[in-house]
Amino acid sequence: MRIAQKAFIQETEKLYKPLELARSHASWNAATTGTSEASEREKKAQAAVMRFWAEPERFAAATRFLEEGETEDALDVRQIKMIYLAAAKNQQDDDTIREITRLETDIRQSIYNFRSEIHGKSLNDNEIAKILAKSDNSKEVQAAWEASKQIGPVVVDKIRELARIRNKAAQAQGYRDFFEKSLLLNEIEEDHLMRIFSELEGATSEPFEVLKAEIDSSRAEHFGIQQKDLSPWHYGDLFFQTSPIIHELDIDEYFADKNPTILSTITYDGMGLDVRDILERSDLYPRPGKDQHAFCLSLDRDGDIRTLNNLEPNLRWNTTLLHELGHAIYQKYIDRELPWFLRSPPHSLSTEAVAILMETLVNDRKWLTQILNVPKEEADQISNIAHARQRAGMLIFTRWCLVMTHFERAFYADPEGDLDELWWDLVEQYQFLRRIEGRHAPDWATKYHIALFPVYYQNYELGHLVTCQLNATLKREVGELVGNKAAGEWLVDRVLKSGAKEDWGKHVERATGEALNVRYFEEAVI
Repeated sequence: MRIAQKAFIQETEKLYKPLELARSHASWNAATTGTSEASEREKKAQAAVMRFWAEPERFAAATRFLEEGETEDALDVRQIKMIYLAAAKNQQDDDTIREITRLETDIRQSIYNFRSEIHGKSLNDNEIAKILAKSDNSKEVQAAWEASKQIGPVVVDKIRELARIRNKAAQAQGYRDFFEKSLLLNEIEEDHLMRIFSELEGATSEPFEVLKAEIDSSRAEHFGIQQKDLSPWHYGDLFFQTSPIIHELDIDEYFADKNPTILSTITYDGMGLDVRDILERSDLYPRPGKDQHAFCLSLDRDGDIRTLNNLEPNLRWNTTLLHELGHAIYQKYIDRELPWFLRSPPHSLSTEAVAILMETLVNDRKWLTQILNVPKEEADQISNIAHARQRAGMLIFTRWCLVMTHFERAFYADPEGDLDELWWDLVEQYQFLRRIEGRHAPDWATKYHIALFPVYYQNYELGHLVTCQLNATLKREVGELVGNKAAGEWLVDRVLKSGAKEDWGKHVERATGEALNVRYFEEAVI
């Protein structure tokens, strides 16, 4: 059986590698150009990958090898499992593949090329974000917030259709719906996830209520209005998923004359982790047609790692670049001696955990003084405020993840339901924001993850939990990250280099000495 397994793995790798390389290059070109030609190439490359994994004989072989039991070679077993999961996710007919890729391509191109319009003027996401974060004019932030929602009616019908198609394919395989299928085939038990989220909801409810009252007071004063008149556009970003400015200090001014790539390079150098080659391959600055978000992509699992950013010299984009480079170093420092199928993080939440760990360095006093060159007499004040914002941000983001996860669960349970109403029900329940009276619009459809990265948001929250556990272990064993090469070595040895040799739960336990424990998050935040 071992010979047959190895031959199956080798043949699958040989056939799949060029397809993945073609798709990753096509995805990169589509995101960086936004042209219809690039989008069409991405659609075809994505369809080719889906058809490869949809092949019934390949799925049957992987299933048979798994059912026959483990062999002496643990790496072969894990590769078979990875092949099985990829194939199981894509068991659908060719008509389904064509429809999914067509709809996703249409939505993606609409989002890439969308720019908000206010009084006939086109604004990109960075410009909208500045207004929401900085303005003290209620009419101005309302106009920006509403303009950002103009994409919703453009894509909403296609997102609903995508959900129907995804559900139909999932139900043909015996799953309740796409939500259940997606979790299980990403090695997450739905009941376990819901128990964790229920615990987080209970643990964060009271401290979030206290924080929200502080934010309401601060934002009302900022805008010169009564708290009862606060609306969702008053909270500093599009979805109230980050902490608005609730202190007088504007940290952005300390970044105004600094190059984010230089700050990030120095930061990673201090840990003995080189990101220069990654930055050289990356697409870093905004331009028309380009994806306005940020991501990291390993194009070949063999060193061609890039990030897409839309950098500006402010806190937001320095934080984002550190985050995306956290994803990048995970890919870079995976052991290249591992089999090709295992040269990836064990799970999306695993790489999110490292990326989140890296982005929080902007709050560290040592980072502020040694990397950002903040005067020592000011660093204490800034660090205290930054850590307060970090705690606030984690509380706010947790409540936002509850909205997203419960929405997607309900969305796939009933794609035909009143989703506009459901969205605001959940926003009120978990974020304590008042819905906008008389508004009937598909605001949920403006969150691009729902269409293009479905059933993903729980990975961010689980990543936060793993981050807290990793950080506690790292500090206990080797100390702080900033300027500490021993900490970089610890990350490589204990977290990064093992790739996907084991599932994410075992990986957390091996790296930290215990299974995932919500206690670390609660100690850090509550």
